[in-house]
Amino acid sequence: MNIIKKIMSGATALTLACGLSLTASAELKAGDYKAYKGAGYMAKYEVVSVKDGKSTVKVTLKNTSKKTINNWAVRLSGYGITESVKNGKQFTPSWYFTRVIKDDGTNGRVAPNQCVSFTYTILDPDNSSTIPESIKVYSDLDKSNTVDSLNKVAKICYVTADVLKVYSLDQCFEDGLFEKANSKDGIKTGFNYRYKAEGDKQINYIASMYARGNISVYVGRTEINGEKIYFFQVKDNRTGKVGQYPHPTDGTAEWGKLDLDAPLYNKNYSESNLDLAASDAHNCVEDYLNAEGLDYQSLLESDDFQAASKDGLKIDMKASLTGCDKLINDKLKFNYEGMIVYVSKMPSNKYVFWTDFMVQTKDPATGKTGQDPQPELVLR
Repeated sequence: MNIIKKIMSGATALTLACGLSLTASAELKAGDYKAYKGAGYMAKYEVVSVKDGKSTVKVTLKNTSKKTINNWAVRLSGYGITESVKNGKQFTPSWYFTRVIKDDGTNGRVAPNQCVSFTYTILDPDNSSTIPESIKVYSDLDKSNTVDSLNKVAKICYVTADVLKVYSLDQCFEDGLFEKANSKDGIKTGFNYRYKAEGDKQINYIASMYARGNISVYVGRTEINGEKIYFFQVKDNRTGKVGQYPHPTDGTAEWGKLDLDAPLYNKNYSESNLDLAASDAHNCVEDYLNAEGLDYQSLLESDDFQAASKDGLKIDMKASLTGCDKLINDKLKFNYEGMIVYVSKMPSNKYVFWTDFMVQTKDPATGKTGQDPQPELVLR
């Protein structure tokens, strides 16, 4: 049961041994149902009842693989607080928009071509829930973690953990809410693990949804050039590979520290990434000029403004910079490390009424470039 390959919708018919036929509905009402097909499974989402401000849903899973499943879990999205679950256990907190329900300890074993079902009820006084466009089904058969996926999980943990209800990373560290995640070995993650410390709980909820198998997560903080930095590492204990954010690596990062010496993961920046980075850098230059009371010409002629030089400014987590270069680097270094930024005066034969300069970005690995303002907005 891996990532969903196809979501069946519309009037397409899908006949399964468990009675999983397909339909779709825009709003949640009794009798509505939808079927989904993924790698190693099929699933049916059926609305049992909608009344008295509560909605009850039945989910049926069919094992279409050739191996017996010993544990399963299902990730669904939807508004409303989960009130109760039958034939399953709620893994994530009841207030999560993304809810994960796992086997109840007695029905985790599902043989090939066999089915298992569970129901859950949510408090939904406004009937604001709808049938999910997709669901994600996990099992003990799904245990593959590439270096790319480990880096992505580390980033998801970083981004999500700092915006979760009640707690931020600052609070977790200051209030001692990482009993395990900030320890030498980090925390083991999975649907069968339970942690007392609130910070550990939140990380386990997040990581378990995106990494499978024997996985550990470490969260730490350090200082780089006087700046406090938080970071996440995700380790596949079977392979020893370590994903990291920021500074996603090729899997060789040293566990337990923000390893800026490990080679960056070899990924190519898309054109949209390059354009977004150029836009962010353009905003940085404008902010710097406004704060310092400078005009464009004086900045662009400055000898110590690397971004305006022939070689440009290479985004680097370890760089010790000043002025506008520092502002640009600090803005881009978490997501665009290795990219090169060039700032130049707008050519005299071009005119854009809101700016006198342009920013270009370049991926040195591919030669692809981005620009702000966009070429189609530059008037000749």
